[in-house]
Amino acid sequence: MDIYDYAELKGLSPNRLMDFSSDTNPLGPSNKAKHAIRKKVKHLGHPPDRRTRYLKRLICATENIDEKNIIIGPDPLYTVGVLLKTSCPKTALIPSPISDVYRKLLKDHNVEAKPFHLNGEKGFAFEAEKFIKKMEGADCILLPNPHDMLGTCLPADVLRPIIARASAMNKLLVIDEAKRDFADTPSPVREIARSGRSIILRTFSDFHALSGFSLGYAIGSDKLAQDIRGHLGRFSVNPLAEAAAVASLRDKGYRKRTLAYIKEEKRFIKNSFAGSDRIQCIDTPCSFLLLKPGEKIPGLRDAFLQRRIIVVDFTDKKGSQYIRFPVKKHSWNARFIRALKNISGVDKPCTK
Repeated sequence: MDIYDYAELKGLSPNRLMDFSSDTNPLGPSNKAKHAIRKKVKHLGHPPDRRTRYLKRLICATENIDEKNIIIGPDPLYTVGVLLKTSCPKTALIPSPISDVYRKLLKDHNVEAKPFHLNGEKGFAFEAEKFIKKMEGADCILLPNPHDMLGTCLPADVLRPIIARASAMNKLLVIDEAKRDFADTPSPVREIARSGRSIILRTFSDFHALSGFSLGYAIGSDKLAQDIRGHLGRFSVNPLAEAAAVASLRDKGYRKRTLAYIKEEKRFIKNSFAGSDRIQCIDTPCSFLLLKPGEKIPGLRDAFLQRRIIVVDFTDKKGSQYIRFPVKKHSWNARFIRALKNISGVDKPCTK
């Protein structure tokens, strides 16, 4: 559900809608990032730095890799689209549930999704050996880590054999780390930099709340990085975006405040559903929780839309329904809770 499309359809201002389909940092951009933007505005008469050298060098120093392994560019989903367009795979193995965004991306490039089902009854545990066997029957592998629908994270010792197997089979492996900053999960950067056709994708849209700039970066082998640069062409990063990204990455206090706020709001949300037998609240390492109704709620998204709230829900292989609840500002979280309780028939008041 695109918030602008829906607002136009209903004749509303987007500001009157509450978008719970995104995981944007509820605190908004870092104050240092906003200050950097204000300073950079004075220099908009200068052309952009096509090498994005300041941002690239900062990432290199942080990850301890070479500049040749990094591609600064548009939002990672655009980069995935470029990879699909150039490698022309017919099938893509991806852990299920699959987000609407990835379903549309694969459909747009005529790639058949081969879901690797994760069992909700087993806590969505990832069975690595079975996944590696499934890799043989797919042309490419898309691996969100943390998982964009579940928030589950794969440790480095699980990822290493997957990367090694993908390299041995010369298959494209895309590890999407869009949610990583919320979970602070280890990243196999070194293994990826030495691999053949594996790549890590990251974005400044979610944790750093810079969605308006649609800026991200990729880490891969020097050969794969060079190929991607060739297909991106003379892409120039907005100088305001680069300044904001550098400032946000350096703002350590911003990270602490974000994680502390999310922890506190998660406590409020879990307390709001405590004792209810109609809604089970499941925490994740990321900035969202999963809510599992005792009984499936038909027309859930439409019921929320009537209250001007955009939500995402999904069902697992067993047919159980889950609702993604990304943490937003407190007033939004409280309204979401009231709406869900009303829709599901839960009457317990929510208090902080």
